[in-house]
Amino acid sequence: MHQEINQQRVKNINEMLLEMAAGNFFYQIPRTGNDDELEVLTVLINWLAQEIKEGVFHLGYINPHAAYRYVVQSTFLLDLDFVIKDFSDDIPSLLGTEPSKILGKKLDEILATESVPIWRTIADKLQQGALHYTTLPLIFLTSDKLIIDTFCSVSKLFPSGLVIVSSFKASPVEQKNIIGQEKETYNELDVQLIQTVYDYVLEYNGASFPTLQELARIFGTNENKLKVGFRYLFKTSIYQLYNNQRLERSLHLIQHTKIPLKNIALLIGFSTHSSFSRAFKIKYGYPPTHFERKSSSKSDNPML
Repeated sequence: MHQEINQQRVKNINEMLLEMAAGNFFYQIPRTGNDDELEVLTVLINWLAQEIKEGVFHLGYINPHAAYRYVVQSTFLLDLDFVIKDFSDDIPSLLGTEPSKILGKKLDEILATESVPIWRTIADKLQQGALHYTTLPLIFLTSDKLIIDTFCSVSKLFPSGLVIVSSFKASPVEQKNIIGQEKETYNELDVQLIQTVYDYVLEYNGASFPTLQELARIFGTNENKLKVGFRYLFKTSIYQLYNNQRLERSLHLIQHTKIPLKNIALLIGFSTHSSFSRAFKIKYGYPPTHFERKSSSKSDNPML
């Protein structure tokens, strides 16, 4: 018996790792309370999933202005006896089972043990008419015995008396590309890759910025996905971001050092002083010579 329980625990760990590898960090492995190495591993994997979820999905990845695009509502429709009569199309994949095995079940049959009494308390109040809307934490159980820790809203419809139970989770987004042609899918890996490119641009300090083709080769992707995905997520092109960053660095150098303007132009990647001056004036409305330079100091280093 003890061996069978441990085999199930190992299976839960394997299923959890597969879900995480697929980019799904919303499951948790149920705890047993045992004081052994498997329980330690369970705690660590649950903790890792939680940390990644909070990091990756904070304000919708790295695109706060479009965070709402990453939210999916999972919904159950229950009859007066709290039997599942309908549900949103993501529920079967979320629970890892067929739709026919969900319909006709009472909601508490797919809840983890610790959530059953919480739900039945709410269900009693709904039946008695003492409650029409509430929110509460519920833990659902998948067919593979993983747990989904959710926060749900519960609403009683009038006059039918049917009950809606809904929870929200982040999800990859499908959106038409900016040219309006075929549909582009941005999953977690795409977004993470483009975020890495964004960080690369911010930190770049070389003399010659890579071309789009070179960037695609560096990051192991194709030019179109990189170009379209970057503009979709950051509302600017890679080169525009790079240009703005180097001009902001040049302004800092102008205001806080005595490095000659020709040297600053070379330091930030412009081949000539005239091209630097033109770009600077377009961004700030004034040429670089407009800004007052700081007084000479022994600490100034023309090589910075």
